[in-house]
Amino acid sequence: MAGIEGSGGITPSDRKMYEQEYKQGAELFQRALNRHAKSDDIYQKQEFKEVMDEAMKVLNQTARGLKAQHLMTQNQQIKQDYSAYKKTGSSTAKSKLDEDLDNAKKSI
Repeated sequence: MAGIEGSGGITPSDRKMYEQEYKQGAELFQRALNRHAKSDDIYQKQEFKEVMDEAMKVLNQTARGLKAQHLMTQNQQIKQDYSAYKKTGSSTAKSKLDEDLDNAKKSI
């Protein structure tokens, strides 16, 4: 029965690990976003973009691992706002994405 405890059929220790990984992914994404926004070096910007892309993968994998629909919905919003930021690079798009990431960290 221990393997069935918790929502989604994962053990409490696995749940804690996934939650910690989700928070770390959101934090990493946010740090890379802030550094990307401040950088003028195109090569640095590309590296920060790659970090954000990888962090997005972590957010999606951990949400699936937790079987948490609210996190998957949150990730969809992050993805949409990240796409808008990549297209425009505007401070408004960055602010919205920052807000999404703050919400993601608080939702665990």
